[in-house]
Amino acid sequence: MGGATVSPDLFLARRAAAGHDDAWDQLVSKYGCRLYNLAFQFSGSREEAEDLTQEIFVRLYLSLKTYRGEVPLIGWALRLSRNLCIDHYRRTRRERTWHRVADAVLEQIPAGGSLQEDLERRQRVQEVYAALAELPEELAEVLVLCDLQGLSLEEAAACLEVPLGTVKSRLHRARQRVTATVHARLESRIPGPRASQGRLSC
Repeated sequence: MGGATVSPDLFLARRAAAGHDDAWDQLVSKYGCRLYNLAFQFSGSREEAEDLTQEIFVRLYLSLKTYRGEVPLIGWALRLSRNLCIDHYRRTRRERTWHRVADAVLEQIPAGGSLQEDLERRQRVQEVYAALAELPEELAEVLVLCDLQGLSLEEAAACLEVPLGTVKSRLHRARQRVTATVHARLESRIPGPRASQGRLSC
């Protein structure tokens, strides 16, 4: 009796769902870093990302039996993870202190030529995260997926289950709003008689 060929992804998912430890270990090893990175970009801290990743893997394990192999396993796992991350983001965004950016984010910024330059660079990163926290969820999530998580536009569209054109539009608007917000905040911190500049130039 013949049957359809089972893809490697579906075979792995079926074995992991059936309780085979080696299959589950392979799945965690294969996708763990990618899912952790997604959790980190939405949470902004190592501790929260670790907790969120644990939640993701529990949900992933419980949901494996529903995977049918229509899409790559990583895409399916990212979609499931994205839903959990978005729920977490919505629950915590109001109470999150975005000005206290995680050390792991700041450590990615190359050192400048002076302490003042490093401080200014870190201030810009903090302002970006603060601006991100003020975005509507639909704009924030696509910015996180594409610019922070590094997904392609096509991957983000599949993850968010929206048309490619929608991702492009949201990403463009999100970048514009974050840039404008950061620019306005940094400009407001520059000392000087800004309010009187118009009269002085006459």
